[in-house]
Amino acid sequence: MNNQSRRDFIKRSALGGMTLALAGTLPSFSWGADEQPLIFFDGFTNIGPKRGKHPAERWSLKHLVDEMEHCSISGALVASVLSVTYDPMYSNLDLSSRLKPYPHLFAIWNLMPANTDEFPAPKELGALMQEHDVRAVTVHPTGNNWDWKTPEAIALFGWLMENRILTIIRPEEFGGLGGVKELLNTYKDLPVLLIGVYWSFQRTILPMLSAFKNLHISFENFQINEGLESLYHDGYIDQLVFVSNAPTMSAGAHRTYVDYADIPREAREKVAGGNLSRLLRGLRPPAARENSQEDMLMRAIRHGKPVPAPIIDMHMHILHEGLNGTGWHYRMYHGGPSGVFKLTKRLGYVGGGIMSWNGVVSVDSANGNVTATEALDAAPEGYWGLANFDPAHYSQAELKKMIPEVYKDKRFIGMKPYLHYGIPYNDPSYDVWWKYGNEHHLYGLLHSTRPDLQEIETLAPKYPNVRWVIAHAGSNFKMADMAIAAMKKYPNIYAEITLTPVQLGIVEYLVEGAGEDRIMYGSDLPMRDPRQQLGWVVFSSLPLAVKRKVLGENVRHVIQPNLDSMPVYNIPEIFRKYRKT
Repeated sequence: MNNQSRRDFIKRSALGGMTLALAGTLPSFSWGADEQPLIFFDGFTNIGPKRGKHPAERWSLKHLVDEMEHCSISGALVASVLSVTYDPMYSNLDLSSRLKPYPHLFAIWNLMPANTDEFPAPKELGALMQEHDVRAVTVHPTGNNWDWKTPEAIALFGWLMENRILTIIRPEEFGGLGGVKELLNTYKDLPVLLIGVYWSFQRTILPMLSAFKNLHISFENFQINEGLESLYHDGYIDQLVFVSNAPTMSAGAHRTYVDYADIPREAREKVAGGNLSRLLRGLRPPAARENSQEDMLMRAIRHGKPVPAPIIDMHMHILHEGLNGTGWHYRMYHGGPSGVFKLTKRLGYVGGGIMSWNGVVSVDSANGNVTATEALDAAPEGYWGLANFDPAHYSQAELKKMIPEVYKDKRFIGMKPYLHYGIPYNDPSYDVWWKYGNEHHLYGLLHSTRPDLQEIETLAPKYPNVRWVIAHAGSNFKMADMAIAAMKKYPNIYAEITLTPVQLGIVEYLVEGAGEDRIMYGSDLPMRDPRQQLGWVVFSSLPLAVKRKVLGENVRHVIQPNLDSMPVYNIPEIFRKYRKT
């Protein structure tokens, strides 16, 4: 089948596929009912000083306790950075001592084999763990530079397996997922919780859940689209554990993924804490903890109700109807229009900017614009399009013809180049697009090709009628600093937040530095599930009115110049009153 035939086939099949998808294949619970909130027991948090830490990054026990109180997290397992970067046993005992005033916090100890006169043998270790009621451990063969296949290490892992002690690991500590498989094969009855795995490893991780019933996974980085729904459907619900990695990451972001999961309450209770309690032989938080000062947005999520604020997503991708992946290493379950718009409707979206995936990451820009057009044809009210043009694959003469042709469709008001095109955005070959955008008051969403923001700072004064939006401004505090500096220099630069790390405090940091009118919500769906990005904003410490701005209201500053030319259908309803005609 040639490319055109395949596209025609997919297009002809779209309506039928969308009808099936909208009918739904996954079990559905009564989402939106005012049910009792879930009790969350966090499977991994981590405190202590870190190398290269940004001054604004959270790290302390107080930061953790405050975040748990703010997000109504009832209990947590707590690891210490120092148990890896200083003497493990000294730091383990120190951690247990520091956690004594907090009956809802439980220590995770870092272990090593007893072959270098640094760590007790399993029998003595067992007595110490019993004395301090330690029921979960970590191991760092790479970080602490020990061989996990020596006789002493084999004795340690055998003892852990014999006593069914929950062992929390990261893939890089075993040389990657291949090493993790070897560990699971060797110690078949050792309960393992694998953390720190990214959404891009789905094609390896998902088969492992079937092969190794002693494997459990978390979602703090494994932010896969409709992950809990698909894994519940596939029968893996008993292997899923809520983990926040607070205070580095936002606990509210990760609880939202569970609170809004479209699975029965019993299944959500298992993920929120039930599975962890089972792995810890019945250990559970002594009491439910709730933030009595939470605002109405936080309360809505905890009670399983839509957020009572307009949500507009500035960073949305789309696949062809019926697709669950995009090649390379990307799987995106239900990534076509029917799946995406079904989920956004449930979450309370009122609009957003749609761009293709194939035109961006797959660098098939011309066909990407077709994909985005078809998605807009299927979209609910309030959604508009961003177009892709690639000066590496098309000549300047071709671009001069292609650009106005696409923008004849007034639903397209955005410009989305991409770093995979291989050309800096301030290269003259892009000028034909930027000039058109400046003349027609379009906006641009830019994922920088460089580690700095030189491109956008060059383009902003040169094309002042374009609103330049920094993509992924919340990726880390260093990027946030650069974004704040750029926004302070140029009034036509804005920022959207999305990225996997969902670092605690960074949304507030951006707002404080650049102003409450310049920061916008984005999710990057369906590459990542939008719920964690949404919870990142909702469970921030921003005032309620500012949260509303970030979630949707600030978008008007970017699309205001286009409101009179856009079809009314594609304007979020809250902005239609601002049209002049």
